[in-house]
Amino acid sequence: MMPTSEFSTSIRRLLSEIGYRHEPFPSYDAEFREPFHLWISTTLGPTSSWGPKKLAEVEHTAGGIAERSYPYASTQLKLLFAKLTAIVTIIDDSIEDEAVYKHLVQFSAKLYRGEAQQNELLAVYNATLKELSEVYGDDSVLRGLAIVPWINFVDACLMEKQIFGPERSKIVDPVQLRRFGNEDSLALKFPHYLRSKTGIAEAYAAGIFKATESQYLPLQKYIKALPDLTFYIEAFNDILSFHKEEIAGETYNLIHLRTRSISSSGVPGTGANGEWTPYDTLRLLCDEVIEAAHRIDGLLRLDECERKLRGEAVESDVDEVDIQIAIQWSGYRHGYVSWHLECRRYQLGSLKLALDGGAPEGCRQLETPGMIGAGDCSNYRIIDSCYIEHTEGGDLGKTFKETESRYSSEMEQASERLRPP
Repeated sequence: MMPTSEFSTSIRRLLSEIGYRHEPFPSYDAEFREPFHLWISTTLGPTSSWGPKKLAEVEHTAGGIAERSYPYASTQLKLLFAKLTAIVTIIDDSIEDEAVYKHLVQFSAKLYRGEAQQNELLAVYNATLKELSEVYGDDSVLRGLAIVPWINFVDACLMEKQIFGPERSKIVDPVQLRRFGNEDSLALKFPHYLRSKTGIAEAYAAGIFKATESQYLPLQKYIKALPDLTFYIEAFNDILSFHKEEIAGETYNLIHLRTRSISSSGVPGTGANGEWTPYDTLRLLCDEVIEAAHRIDGLLRLDECERKLRGEAVESDVDEVDIQIAIQWSGYRHGYVSWHLECRRYQLGSLKLALDGGAPEGCRQLETPGMIGAGDCSNYRIIDSCYIEHTEGGDLGKTFKETESRYSSEMEQASERLRPP
C-alpha cells in the first residue's frame, strides 16, 4: 500500500499545477435538495435493498457531484444528473447480486427493443434517461454524447465481471498466470479503454455545455476539447479514489491495471528492485491530467475569457459565447475536484493535515485564495441529505442519526403506498 505522504505529495503538486481554486461551499438549495431527498426516499429507496444509512450516503455523493460540478446548471438538470449518479452507484454495488445481475444482462436489449424493464431499479433508470433525453430536444449529437454513456455503463459493468472473474477466483495455475502477465505487457491501451466504458465521463462532459434546457452552445466551440475532458474526468476520479481503494485492497482499477501493463513490459521504476510501481503510475497519471487540463483551458480559451471578464485588454475575437463556455468549464473544473475532496465516499479526511497544512478533518474554510487552508471546523453540520452547512455549532453524529431515522420513516410510508391492496 502506498504511504499517505507519497499520495498527498502527488495530490498537492497536481492541484498546484492545474491552478485549482477552492470555491466556498454553496448555501443550501432547497429547490434542488428537497425534491432530490424526496425522490431518494420514495422512489429510489423502495427499488433497492439499501437501508437508510446507505441511502443517505448515496444522496450525499450524488447530490454533491451535481451541485458542485454544475454550479450554473438549472435545478432540472442538477436533479437529473444527481438521480442518474445515484442509480449507477447502486447498480455498480449490485453487480455481484445474482438476482439483480439477471436483469442487468437484459437491460440494453430491452431498452433497444422498447420493452419494459422488469427490474424496478432499471425501470427508474430507463425513465430518468428518457427525461434527460427530452432536455436535448432536436440536438441529436449532444443527446448522443449525454445519453449513450449511461446506457453503456451497464454493459461495461457486465464486461468487468466477465473479464476479472477468473482472476478474482484466485487462480494459482502458473501457466495461466504467465499468460495474464504476457497479455498485460502487450495490452497497454486496455486499462484506459475499460475505464472509458465504465466512467460515464463523456456524459458528464456533455453536461458542462448544457446548463439549461433552453441553452444552446455551438458544438464546434468545444467538441475538440472533449477527448481531453473525458480523460480529465476519468483520471481525476481514479487519482482521488486511489486512497480509499488502497485501504480496501482493490487492485482492479486504472492505476493498478496500468501498473501491471507497464511493469510487465519492462519499464524501470522507483521500486526497491527498480521495478515500476503504483506510485510511478500515479505520478504519471497526475502529469497526464495536468497536460490535459492545460490543453482544455487553451481550447476553451479560459485565460483569454477570464482576462476579458476582469476588464483587461484582450487581442482576440473572444465573444459572449466563448465566455459562457469558459465560465461553465471553470465551474466544473474546480467544482469536480472540490466534490472529491469534500465527499465522505473518498475518505480523504486522513489526508487533510497534509493537504490543508494542518486543518482539522472536514474543514471548508480558506487560508489563502485558491488553497484549502486551516480553520475551525466546529461550525459545520449535516442537514437532511448529509448536506454540509455552516452554522453555529451542532452535533454531526446526532444529526446524521436523525437523517437515517427520517429515511426509515419515509421508506416505510413509501413501501406501504406501493404495497398491493
